[in-house]
Amino acid sequence: MQIRRYGFAALLLIVLTGWFVFAFVTQNFTGNISIGEEYFLPNMPVAIAVLIPALILLILTLGHMVFYFLLDYFKNTTKKADFQKLEQAIMMSLKNKIDEKPHYTSKKYRDIGELLNSIKIVPNDLESIDMSDKNKYKELIETIISLREGKVVELPSNAGYHLKELNLWNELKESDNIAESILMERGFYSDELYTEAFNSLCKSNTYQTIQRYERWFNIDGLWNIIHRVDAEENPLHLDKDELLRLISQINFLQADYTKLAQVMRHSAIEPDVRISIFKTLLEKSDDATEGYIYTLLDLEMVSDAQSTLNDLQPDELENLRAYITVKDQNLSSIDIDYFIRG
Repeated sequence: MQIRRYGFAALLLIVLTGWFVFAFVTQNFTGNISIGEEYFLPNMPVAIAVLIPALILLILTLGHMVFYFLLDYFKNTTKKADFQKLEQAIMMSLKNKIDEKPHYTSKKYRDIGELLNSIKIVPNDLESIDMSDKNKYKELIETIISLREGKVVELPSNAGYHLKELNLWNELKESDNIAESILMERGFYSDELYTEAFNSLCKSNTYQTIQRYERWFNIDGLWNIIHRVDAEENPLHLDKDELLRLISQINFLQADYTKLAQVMRHSAIEPDVRISIFKTLLEKSDDATEGYIYTLLDLEMVSDAQSTLNDLQPDELENLRAYITVKDQNLSSIDIDYFIRG
């Protein structure tokens, strides 16, 4: 715009100068003016001849101004692009989005940009935020802090999967109803979220639905299923073979077999089924011994438990031997779980 104004003003001055010379100085012609041996300037009014150097100066001046205008334009364009990259990088860092690290052209932003590429921005709590309402990052930071505090919030579509996952974790803590929706969005979130969603699914959904997402099956999900077997509220009706199939999908340690016995103790599974399951497990692994004896003692089958203990070394399962000793003293109020290690 400044170049255009300068051009119009300079051209107007040149025209007025030519008019002034022609009107008040001379109306004569220059004649043929020789430039070297072969070149001649054509015959023209003196007023026009006076304007030629001014026009040449105007053209050169405009060219000079346009050249540096273009230089400044490209520099500013580069800085603007870098500034936009910096703003976007801050947004990505706040959202914990995984994105390509931008390259900054101008030195003004390069150092800050490279630092931002190497760190993660974590906002403080809401009470320590001192930002104006017009700050473009304030709403996002308040959202992130609310999510970290366990609140469920409404997120825009471009919030990123990290913030969406935090929101889903919070929803999952409030209700099991969101579990299947999470599992249906396969491949977007962490395995930990899918596993927890599956465990929540096992607390309330049908067994057919649970089987649909069995790829996320884990030991905590198994405990949730066992708690529901033949329960009065929201029951699952699974036979011994199906329970054994589920158990076989997990590599049990000795402590896991004992935990299985404890979980089944607090379930509605029939005593005969509990014993039968552990007899089958005992045939496959000696690690199930403690869980089997635990089940026998819980069902007041002390003689059978003692008989199994007699087949072991004297220093094995001393905790359960101690429970039998205490029980022989008619201290029946002592819970067997007090004698379980860990």
